[in-house]
Amino acid sequence: MIGDELEKRGWRQGTIVQQTDNKEILELLNFPHEDDLILIIASQSCDIANNNIEDDPYIEVSIARCIDKSNGNLTHNKNPRSLHSSLQIHTEDTDIVRKQNIQLKAFDKLIINKGYFKHLTPDRNCLLSDSELEGYVAWLASRYSRPALPTEFNNRIATIDPKSKLRKKAKGSNEQLSGIYVEINPDTELPKGENYSVNLLGLVSAEFEGDLEKVEIALNEYAAIMRQANMNVVAVLKKENEVSIADIKRFKRFYYDDLSFKNNTPLPPEVTNTL
Repeated sequence: MIGDELEKRGWRQGTIVQQTDNKEILELLNFPHEDDLILIIASQSCDIANNNIEDDPYIEVSIARCIDKSNGNLTHNKNPRSLHSSLQIHTEDTDIVRKQNIQLKAFDKLIINKGYFKHLTPDRNCLLSDSELEGYVAWLASRYSRPALPTEFNNRIATIDPKSKLRKKAKGSNEQLSGIYVEINPDTELPKGENYSVNLLGLVSAEFEGDLEKVEIALNEYAAIMRQANMNVVAVLKKENEVSIADIKRFKRFYYDDLSFKNNTPLPPEVTNTL
């Protein structure tokens, strides 16, 4: 059974295609081969292991490119269109591990027939760490599941920041934040003359040991933008392990980039090629 065979060979979400197999795959798809391309399995592990080829005939693959340095504004699923992450590269027969920074774009994907992987094995020396895999999976899901905020809420922010100057200032100082979340009251369209009240929650990782005061200043940059739009804002910074599931369910993730992409031309197709 094909799903069983793929599972035995180690294919699961987040595994990496060996570089020696990349060229052949890309040539069959008529996709330009580049030396710095890395192919990451995006399909959910249970879908890969599904033996019903009629229901799950393909494996979806993300195309990543090597970069010298990560941009903190693109890590931790802060941007639904682009993700900066890193791979752990293990050197054979040694304990040396180096980090390779990578960039992924939401539309840079391939769909490949499952049968093609029956005789391949993933790269055992190139891995996403548990935390980077978690971030990658959350980023994949956010492309389709990110929350819709009231249009009037978005419009009021866009109106006071038409050239994104405030946005750029805020983004320039938020690299340490792992996420920004909003609770909007009321969570609906408001007529002119009525104002939104916003609870703004900034999160840093539980292991964060940096300057929390500096991160709090970054969070307040976002609060200041909302206040300029005549919103009543309460901003709170917490570590991820200080927030309960019940608390986080009240909030929606805040993707500031959605405001600037609203009137742009359509994005490229989600899937680049199919094999």
